[in-house]
Amino acid sequence: MINVKVKEFKIKLNDKEYTFRLDFNALMRFEERYKENAINIFNSYLRGEETYSNIIKILSCCCIEKNLEEKELAGLLPFNFKTMKMMDEIAIELASGLINDNKGDSQKNEQTSQNKEN
Repeated sequence: MINVKVKEFKIKLNDKEYTFRLDFNALMRFEERYKENAINIFNSYLRGEETYSNIIKILSCCCIEKNLEEKELAGLLPFNFKTMKMMDEIAIELASGLINDNKGDSQKNEQTSQNKEN
């Protein structure tokens, strides 16, 4: 059995709290918005290129309450240490989810092969 947990973040923008959920609905909006360029944006983000521009593009597709455009979201976020730290935390969660999923598969394969040997 695979246990999947959807990550979400609450961000207060102009005194209103928004929920940003990293789920398949967000992925579909991201692909729809950026078409063929979606995978390039995501890969660029994972390589650490244009990190904040790319996380804004990704997050703009993750808002539950409102269909945010990337310029609108960027305009609502203050440019300060607290915001940068929050964006880094979200980016780390997104990337670590991908890395942990891969590690979990390799650990499961190692355990399976060990069980076969015993």
